[in-house]
Amino acid sequence: MNKSQNGFAQKRNRSSFQRTNKLLNKHGKAYRSQDVKSFKKRKHESSTVPNEAIDKTNNSQPQSVISQDHYAELLGSLKKKPRTYYEELLGESSEDGESGDEISEKVEENTVASLSEQDEDEISYDESEEGEEEEEEDVVDYLKLNFGSDVVLSSKEGLSQSNVPHALYRIQKTSNVSDTMSDVKTLTDLLNLGIDPALVNKWSSITKQIKSKGVMKPVSSTLFPYIAAGQDILFTDSNFENQAELIKLLAFHCVNHALKTRKTVLKNNSKISGAEDADSISDDMRDQGFTRPKILVLFPFRNVAHKFVHQVLKIALTGSKKQVSNKKRFEDEYGPGESEKPNLSKSLSYQRTFLGNNDDFFTLGVAFAKNSVKLYTDFYSSDLIVASPLGLRSVVGAPGDKERDYDFLSSIEVLSLFMSDVFLMQNWEHLLHCIDHLNLQPSSTNHTDFSRVKQWALDGHGKYFRQNLVFSSLAAAQISALFGKECVSHRGLVKIYPHSYKDILSQILYSVRQVFSRMRDRKEGESLADYLTTGRYQYFVDNVLPRLRGSDITNIVIVIPSYYDFIRVRNYFKRENLKFSQLSEYSSNKTITNVRRDFAEGTVKYLLTTERFFFFKRYKLQNVQQVVFYECPVYAECYLHYLNMLSNEGAVSTLLYSKLDGEKLVRVVGERQCKQLLNSPQSTHVLMSE
Repeated sequence: MNKSQNGFAQKRNRSSFQRTNKLLNKHGKAYRSQDVKSFKKRKHESSTVPNEAIDKTNNSQPQSVISQDHYAELLGSLKKKPRTYYEELLGESSEDGESGDEISEKVEENTVASLSEQDEDEISYDESEEGEEEEEEDVVDYLKLNFGSDVVLSSKEGLSQSNVPHALYRIQKTSNVSDTMSDVKTLTDLLNLGIDPALVNKWSSITKQIKSKGVMKPVSSTLFPYIAAGQDILFTDSNFENQAELIKLLAFHCVNHALKTRKTVLKNNSKISGAEDADSISDDMRDQGFTRPKILVLFPFRNVAHKFVHQVLKIALTGSKKQVSNKKRFEDEYGPGESEKPNLSKSLSYQRTFLGNNDDFFTLGVAFAKNSVKLYTDFYSSDLIVASPLGLRSVVGAPGDKERDYDFLSSIEVLSLFMSDVFLMQNWEHLLHCIDHLNLQPSSTNHTDFSRVKQWALDGHGKYFRQNLVFSSLAAAQISALFGKECVSHRGLVKIYPHSYKDILSQILYSVRQVFSRMRDRKEGESLADYLTTGRYQYFVDNVLPRLRGSDITNIVIVIPSYYDFIRVRNYFKRENLKFSQLSEYSSNKTITNVRRDFAEGTVKYLLTTERFFFFKRYKLQNVQQVVFYECPVYAECYLHYLNMLSNEGAVSTLLYSKLDGEKLVRVVGERQCKQLLNSPQSTHVLMSE
């Protein structure tokens, strides 16, 4: 990995602001606590922050590093701002004669004093449920005070069906999302959404849909008004047919955000350089964050990132003077290669997913200039970061690592998770770990010009101003939970689903007796985690496995979606001395060959495997007589894959499910039969495929 590329291998020198860093790290909660507790008091005061300030974007230029002398002047100027928590901690406006050091010392003294006067539980208010609710209420007050009374917190706002029916999708949204959103049909519609005019012309030159079918294809035409408005989007109908259009749409939005940001910063730079008092900066010139990177896009594989960067270059570069730095290196490291050919023995979905460079460990910095785009830039000099969860996790690191860095993620304004369902097949924990380190207060101020930092960033509310775009081919509980917890933009939240789901039962090749067994209901007082893990495990051991052990059927495949459940069941088989083999995503090629041979010869009765093994390998097994699904698989194709191995007469499959598995079950059996399976008083149902 290139050290200069990632910018985390070099040790960064400590700045001269050690006292400030110490305060931010040690007493950051106290700052925010004092800040939010004054919101209700400030409701009765006149607002000095214009509502349109929310629509301004951050910079894409490298921030200036403040000298120690300038830092003292900066703190002196902060006393004039009525909404900074520096003054609220002091309790009164500082006198003009006070130096920056004196102000900083008073802040530290008052902060430490306030900490000593409070109980420990009150200081760590955000660690308790009651404290979290109080903090979120105060955040809503903060947003309403500064940006209007129609602001809601998306995580606490219930979703409602759109009052305007849509021809293609079922749309749910929070109350602060307009019902008058219309599809993009003309170039004028793009201009009305605030798109840079140069990009509008560029879009018209690269799209092939202008004359006969409108400016955008239907999927882009539906999504883009919400995306342009800055709302959080969960789109669960991404597929290989619309993937190219979605990548182009995402690239268009990212370039537009970056260029508008750059123009705003350059315009304010000119105003400041031409002003008589260059040190006097008004609130409307606060156009930056703590660091330069503003856009983070996560992909599962390099092949998809390769397509995205190509669209970015096509949209961003205009005119005859086009320069791309390190393009050859990019093609060598992300391109498909000359000898890359599809594996025709695998399914079409497998070929589309893994064709090209399917490496899942990468990070790439992209910087925009007037007539050029630079690839492989240092993170702190980048406007856009393209990465995989695994690659970014290696940079962010973990507590105790000697070399870790995540300050460059402190000012992310647009986060996109593309092909989120594939992240479930990789390591979901890597993704959660990376998101947990977004929009945090930086540990160093080497890359920060505090005189230009937006006020809401100083107040620690960056996540409420971050747009989150989540694209997935399916609806899954983990993705919905992530979206509900982490996507809390004050501009609103929109979920877009297909109107209906097609089942895959008609694609089963042979006559199979399909048994659907519903596990017991959740007991009163039982936690959801215990019900879905221990409850399912106990149901399998007590009700399903005894029937398998008592039958004469051999060559039974048991498919377990979760690797943790796979380990648990495997250990039980070992304790019971059951004769079995196992295949997982971690199995070597030699092990896979031996296990497949032994299973085909009938030397073992059971074969335990995971859904990830299916996703990454797609091997076909010989002489399969029965298939048991420990849980409804995430991908309906996994169910179809194993049932199409049952070519023997009287073949049987068994699927365990609960009333909470509706999102996955509907993709297997369809909506009508899914409702029957979930609501029927009977716990066992049999379907026959013909």
